[in-house]
Amino acid sequence: MAPLQTSTQLIKAILGPTNTGKTHLALERMMAHTSGTIGFPLRLLAKENYDRMVLIKGEQHVALITGEEKIIPPKAKWFSCTVEAMPTHIPVDFVAIDEIQLCADPDRGHIFTDRLLHCRGNIETMFLGADTITPILKQLIPNIEIDSRPRLSNLTYTGFDKFTKLPPRSAIVAFSANEVYAIAEFIKRRHGGCAIVMGRLSPRTRNAQMELYQNKEVDYLVATDAIGMGLNMNVNHVAFASLSKYDGRQLRNLYPSEIAQIAGRAGRGMQDGTFGTTANCSSMSEKNVNAVENHHFDSLKQLFWRNHTPDFSNPSKLLASLSKAPPLKTLITSQHTADLQTLIYLIQDPEVMAACTNVQNTQLLWENCQIPDFKKLGNDNHARICKKTFLFLLKQGHIPETWMHQQIEQLNHPHGDIDTLMQRLSGIRICSYLAAKNQWLENAIYWQAQAREVEDSLSDALHTALMSRFVNQRATSLLRNLKNQGKDNLLTSITTSGTILIEGQAIGSFKGFTIELQESIPQEDYKLALRSIRKNIRLLIPQQIYKFTHATEQDFQIDLKTGNILWENTPIARLKKGYDLLHPQITLLNNEFLDNEIKDILLKHLQEYLSTQVEHLCSNLLKAHNNDKLSPILRGLIHQIYENGGILWRNHQTHLPKTSKNTLYKYGIIQGEYAFYLKDLFKEKKVKFRALLYHLFHHSIQAEMIPLPHLIHINTKDDHIDDDFYQFLGWIKASNQYIRLDVAEKINKNLRNKIKKHPSTFKKQDVTPLPYISETIPNLLKALGFFTQKPQHPSKKRMGPPAPLLVGTAPFQVAKKHKSKLQTKKKAPSISIADLQKFYNKNRHD
Repeated sequence: MAPLQTSTQLIKAILGPTNTGKTHLALERMMAHTSGTIGFPLRLLAKENYDRMVLIKGEQHVALITGEEKIIPPKAKWFSCTVEAMPTHIPVDFVAIDEIQLCADPDRGHIFTDRLLHCRGNIETMFLGADTITPILKQLIPNIEIDSRPRLSNLTYTGFDKFTKLPPRSAIVAFSANEVYAIAEFIKRRHGGCAIVMGRLSPRTRNAQMELYQNKEVDYLVATDAIGMGLNMNVNHVAFASLSKYDGRQLRNLYPSEIAQIAGRAGRGMQDGTFGTTANCSSMSEKNVNAVENHHFDSLKQLFWRNHTPDFSNPSKLLASLSKAPPLKTLITSQHTADLQTLIYLIQDPEVMAACTNVQNTQLLWENCQIPDFKKLGNDNHARICKKTFLFLLKQGHIPETWMHQQIEQLNHPHGDIDTLMQRLSGIRICSYLAAKNQWLENAIYWQAQAREVEDSLSDALHTALMSRFVNQRATSLLRNLKNQGKDNLLTSITTSGTILIEGQAIGSFKGFTIELQESIPQEDYKLALRSIRKNIRLLIPQQIYKFTHATEQDFQIDLKTGNILWENTPIARLKKGYDLLHPQITLLNNEFLDNEIKDILLKHLQEYLSTQVEHLCSNLLKAHNNDKLSPILRGLIHQIYENGGILWRNHQTHLPKTSKNTLYKYGIIQGEYAFYLKDLFKEKKVKFRALLYHLFHHSIQAEMIPLPHLIHINTKDDHIDDDFYQFLGWIKASNQYIRLDVAEKINKNLRNKIKKHPSTFKKQDVTPLPYISETIPNLLKALGFFTQKPQHPSKKRMGPPAPLLVGTAPFQVAKKHKSKLQTKKKAPSISIADLQKFYNKNRHD
């Protein structure tokens, strides 16, 4: 994007209140150009408009770029972005910035101002937002065209209403989580339930809550001021439960423009809307009412600004340049932004300052300071994260995968209360941001997928938790009404997807052979519901048995963490220790609907499924183990491999005839230098299944951390690892590291070919594909059965360059030191005084 305006560029501002069609117009204009970029204030908005653009231009031509998510096809010409993530280095014909009045926001304003001053389309540039920014726009860009647009519908103040009097399709606005929860609890008791919208919700959870409201499953919405931006919904009335909020620095009254931004969500298109107050909030002042109804607000006086060309010579100069005074009185600097506060904190760290000795390192430090503080735990906590990632990148060139795995796994727990889930979502957003930095991770695409999967899981769990706490299902109301009428013979049915319907209303689910009633059903209604459900579901058991016996292998799963066998995503049996490693025992979970005959049918089918899984793991090994025609030596060897689940470590050299080796290879068994092992044993699914078998057989279902499937080398310095478990999985321990068996065998083969006749100089490529770390090489080679001679450094008697590290198959002889001629002269025998006395006494008697 060109930062300067030319005579052929059109710069335009489309300004006005909410519901004026500004964004729709900007998208139309962008689609008319051959390329374009539009920046939105929220990730949610960027994703929503990305989907719209894809429908028009096709997936291969549209990109999505946010701090946490990047979808950039090679042929992308149109970009939907958050304002912070806009690719300013890519020239496009059209550029648009939404909600440009956010230039006056203390936290993010400098970014919007930077885009206002420096981002231009080659042909057309468009700014969208409130008309309060009009005077400053004219001052900063004298030849800008201003198009002021009126609201498409009227907005009318209706005064104060009690909660009980609020009309359906209302949104109630509060400014703290505790207020939102309290109001939502009341709405649930009086009106059956409500949807929740808060800024800390993920886009997926927010959309799910909005869908709950849009589908009219609930008639009320309880929200924070996050409702004021980017939500297009069918709200007829907005009720303020408070007219003040804490903005991160102080508790203050809402500005009239902020009230209008939120109240403007009432009424969409040509439909009029209303707004008012409720709860403990007093009536709105006449001045504010007139301002909101007539869209007349004070113009912005100043915009937040930051120096566009910071000095990266060192951190101190960087801070000074970022704090540089603006060139105009209408621009002010903000000293309270999160990235600047992080920089100030890290400048006081001696380790950081010692590392930033050049421009490149200082730039890297600033990039890490700009990691968003989604958790909002304070500067100290966030700064420590930024320092850690900075030092990782500085010293190792990337963020270690083991650290990334640890961060994601700590958050991968979709259980807990609403606040806990929201805190975890904030944490996973930081992981998503790090993963989106492709140059910061060696396998960025993998970690992006991992973070997205955990975020989706937490988002779904959060939506479920919100539903459970703040929504009474209509089925619950139905049950209560029928109970009051004395009816207990309810019409019950089950859909093909397993949903239980009572009188046509969803009340729970029947999956596998288990009833799961919705948690929102009051406890007093459980007995009535279960009585009717049991009576009718018993008639459906034969149908369920038929589905079970005709299920395919893909319909079953084994939970590798718990050892449960799942059907229809529901546990029906559990694996326990069997008579050997490869034959776990199957135990059905307790179930009231299963008699002994049905249990026998289920166990038989499950045993067939488990046998298939074991066969997938080691079919050739099973064939070899059952072959009675093999020689006794081979049968004994194969039996040991079988007992160890596919790997038998060699404690001594086993000399087998060539025919026996060929026989083993026929069955997929490799005779390596360190072990006999199945050649395809290190595939991801097989590793996980063998890990489960190990823990079942050793009476432990609390699985140790399984190595990531793409790893071939693990540094164990900071990790607690069960040596027996890792050896079972096929890893060789070498001092502070583990090497995967197949990789160790490859290195061994290459080295032995190289040093077959005599020792040789060791080179980095000799341990490919392992990373070369010079201080670990001697221990690694020793663990692999080789001998080394350390480099011989120059001395007075040893001239020339230092001798390299040598590697061989036998111990190196230690050079004997040459003694001087003086030292080698034969010395005269010495006699002590005691010896002389003995000699004298003996001769005297003689």
